[in-house]
Amino acid sequence: MTKKYHIIHLEDSIDVAQRIAILFENEDDVLYEHVATPQEAFEILNQTIPDLLIVDLMLIDDDDASPGIIFIKQVYKKFPGIKMMVLSNRGDQKFRDDLKPYIIDYQAKIFRPSVYKKRILELLEA
Repeated sequence: MTKKYHIIHLEDSIDVAQRIAILFENEDDVLYEHVATPQEAFEILNQTIPDLLIVDLMLIDDDDASPGIIFIKQVYKKFPGIKMMVLSNRGDQKFRDDLKPYIIDYQAKIFRPSVYKKRILELLEA
């Protein structure tokens, strides 16, 4: 069966990725794909553009958001128009403001599964 929506989630934490994957396991229209590194994400992006790319900012170090920010800017430059959403432990307004030109949404990881699922589905349908 062909899926209507394709999500790629760049997240270094397997636990977080599994929690998000569970949200979509019974959604017939959603293909959820997890990648752990920017390199893996680019391998897929070079083949297919998802309907939504979800990005964690702190991919290597829990105190450094620069890997995720750099990745978002590289993706935006290479794939203009791609829909990106940040899902990060960093809820700082500064990051939200700095990334606003590149992303369509920014959610802090507070683990509200029903809220995440609802918001992600809204973004897919927008």
